[in-house]
Amino acid sequence: MNTLHPWQMVFDPEWAVGLVIIGIDYLLVCRRLGGRGEAVPVWRIAAFTGGLALIGVALFSPIEHLALTSMLSFHLLQNVILGEWAPPLLLLGLSLPMIAAVRSQRWIAPFLEPRVAIALWIATWYVTHIPVVYDYSLRHTAALGVEHLAFLVSGLFFWWPEIVPGVLSSVGKVVYLGVAFIAISPLDLVIYLAFHPLYGFYLHTPKLGGISALADQQIAGAAMAAEANTLIVAVMIVNLLHALAEEPEPARLPGGAV
Repeated sequence: MNTLHPWQMVFDPEWAVGLVIIGIDYLLVCRRLGGRGEAVPVWRIAAFTGGLALIGVALFSPIEHLALTSMLSFHLLQNVILGEWAPPLLLLGLSLPMIAAVRSQRWIAPFLEPRVAIALWIATWYVTHIPVVYDYSLRHTAALGVEHLAFLVSGLFFWWPEIVPGVLSSVGKVVYLGVAFIAISPLDLVIYLAFHPLYGFYLHTPKLGGISALADQQIAGAAMAAEANTLIVAVMIVNLLHALAEEPEPARLPGGAV
């Protein structure tokens, strides 16, 4: 019988180097902007740092170890961190000159369009959770790295219209997240309501508390819905309040009279 070591840390040199490079590059850009009189607010730097920290938690902590050796519920938590929690913080860390620089990249611009961004995000979640794809990724390190990157990149594109000013109106943001909520909910339900374990990789791995693979899967489905959809609903409510607080423009009669 395999022994479970729940507190074991994981070190992934490729991701570690990547995060360090991204962090250093971000600070250098902040320094350059500051020298031009366009200082990046401390809260934005803190948000970006928090996003990188969350990625580190997902990939280097016991969450990664349990996801790779034991439990689906921890793997889905990892996916939510990479695809739902970290991207908004990274985007909040971008100042207006940084946003303009991203928009100027022609190859990126098409993916920032709301319809494209949400379609890519939905496709990433559904395709990666097809059992044969999911099991293959868990058994092949390179494929798992691609999966992690796919969640992070699609999450950045998905949250761009919500975080970046001027892309969508407050009402548009509510509708955008409403579509996302409706589109992603069936995946949570399928994982939660399935009558048998969907992923062969976790069928015989040791579980915390000695629970069954099916119980782990049910916890995973319910937890993923709570972890991801709570954030989506919270942001929807904030945007709805903003929309209600916005004063409608006065109706104008022909000739310009109000």
